[in-house]
Amino acid sequence: MTTMSMLGEVRPEHDRTGDGDLVLLHYLRSFRKPVLEVWSAATERSQLARWFGTVVGGNGNLTIEPLDGPISGPIAVRVDHCQAPHELVVHIDGCLLEASMTQVGVVTTVELTRRHLYPADASAVGPRWQYLLDRLTAYLDYRPLPRWSDYPKLAAEYR
Repeated sequence: MTTMSMLGEVRPEHDRTGDGDLVLLHYLRSFRKPVLEVWSAATERSQLARWFGTVVGGNGNLTIEPLDGPISGPIAVRVDHCQAPHELVVHIDGCLLEASMTQVGVVTTVELTRRHLYPADASAVGPRWQYLLDRLTAYLDYRPLPRWSDYPKLAAEYR
């Protein structure tokens, strides 16, 4: 059994019009690590290969071959905005993801927002991002990585 972190929140998306009632997923994680260490774990190819998957490509257009998880096969990633080590905005398989990192004292906080979801899709997407954040956390804490098989049961928590 995997030790899971705090759930993400499903929130109304107020900055979109014309698409009906959309929601976003919002996650917060805190680490007793410098922001540069957390940023590197989340963005450097060699570190991503240890907890997420192999990264290929360049010039803001990447492909990730995941190690484990709900998606088998390559994941297309397009970097839209990057201001290291604090802001990252990417499209992952066509989905908008925003990450921000701030350090106060010895604690770095990561805020992750997955935007533009239909409410019915939140129960499938929510556990996926929780799983990836838990893998990042385990990697940073030198603990065994969680397995995807423990996460699908969280779907009801994201409804």
